[in-house]
This record gives sequence, C-alpha cells and structure tokens, in this order.
Amino acid sequence: MLSPFLFAVYLDDLSRLESSVNGCHIILYADDILLLSPSITRLQHHLHKCEVELASLDMSNNFSKSSCLRIGPRNDVVCATITI
Repeated sequence: MLSPFLFAVYLDDLSRLESSVNGCHIILYADDILLLSPSITRLQHHLHKCEVELASLDMSNNFSKSSCLRIGPRNDVVCATITI
C-alpha cells in the first residue's frame, strides 16, 4: 500500500518537468507516467527530458509497453514516429 506513494516521492523531480516545457503536462499514477502535449514536437521534447531525468535516477522507459494516442480533429492522421 505504501509502494505507490514511495514511487511518487522518488519521481517527484520528474513531475516538476511540466513547467519547463510549455503546454506539456505529466501525470504520475502508481508506476505509470502519462505525458500530455499539444503537438508531436513538444511531446518529443518532453519525452527526451523525461528520459534524461529517469536516467539520472537509474531508471528507463519501457517503450514496448508504451503507446501514443492522438485526440482531436486530426485523430485519424497517423502520428510521426517518436524517436528514442
């Protein structure tokens, strides 16, 4: 029961990255991270900042369990490939 709370405390610096990237937000829940962005370009930039922060904590993203969802009037347009 304490595990999700301790994980959130450990990733506290990661949750503060949202102010450094205009229009982007990060939501932490248990061991999940949700990145919200108004564009693919900003998402790419925010994802890179998260990778750097996670690397400093000796952690990494599991891209095989990750996905990208586009919402809005262009939701049927294929997203550009997000590079790692």
